[in-house]
Amino acid sequence: MGLLELMRLSFLDVAIEEFLRNDSVTDLSERVELSVAFLTCLESIGKNPQLTKFYTQEREEIVSSDGLEAIMRGHGQKIKKQGIPGGWENSDNAKSTPLLELMDKLGRQAGTFCKTAGNAHGGLNPADANVINSVSLCHSIIGVRQLLHTTALQSGTAPSISLQIPSSDEETYLLACAQLSYDELPASTSNVFFHFTAEANSPTSVNPRRTITLAKELSTMATSLPAGIFIRNIANRPDCIKALIAGPEGTPYFGGLFEFDIFATGNYPAEPPKVHFLTTANNRVRFNPNLYAYSPTIY
Repeated sequence: MGLLELMRLSFLDVAIEEFLRNDSVTDLSERVELSVAFLTCLESIGKNPQLTKFYTQEREEIVSSDGLEAIMRGHGQKIKKQGIPGGWENSDNAKSTPLLELMDKLGRQAGTFCKTAGNAHGGLNPADANVINSVSLCHSIIGVRQLLHTTALQSGTAPSISLQIPSSDEETYLLACAQLSYDELPASTSNVFFHFTAEANSPTSVNPRRTITLAKELSTMATSLPAGIFIRNIANRPDCIKALIAGPEGTPYFGGLFEFDIFATGNYPAEPPKVHFLTTANNRVRFNPNLYAYSPTIY
């Protein structure tokens, strides 16, 4: 029995999958020792060209098992599903997402965090342990992700998982939304209209806690926004955010595009951000009052 099969029987892939599916930089940095342990494990796997299939291929979903010892002795099974009264039947159809695809998603979050935190107006507090853990963890995620891709490419087993082929118009839309959900506006668009420009440019004391919070929150948005919600922050200003929401089907807003300007004040996250609803045709059109919840000035 080869090393790759032994690793599969050990359920290491399941443990790594559970770790990668918790794709939140905030959560991972709060459990930094566990996160570092998993990343160290993935790094060791990524250095061995013989193990590329471990993280590039789809895997059978595991519902139940008789245990590693029983399986190795030939008296047990690993992949099962409940389907027969009083027993189990084998399942050959259910597949798990390749680990590298999950790592790519987490890597996108880490990249967003590093870019946002590194260039942000206000900077970070290098003496804050949470900051140190978050920055170090994100750099490790990016490095391990690159190592896995490089080893897979060099061994000739590079996956095509990034080339998702949608099977319906709905999947095409969802995939497009996921790819466009978050980004930073190019520096060339520095003259874009922003309702809170004057307040954002007024002198204020630096709040490193605001910067680290926004970096984490925007990194989460990079991979978890619902379809039809698009976020952009002004270049080097994660506190200045523009949001566009496409009215969902089945609601009175369907077919409409609704724009909001969002500003995280110097006291954020101790106080909520300010929000201004822009889709009003110069205040000639009104919608549900909930859209104006944080914009009392336009009443």
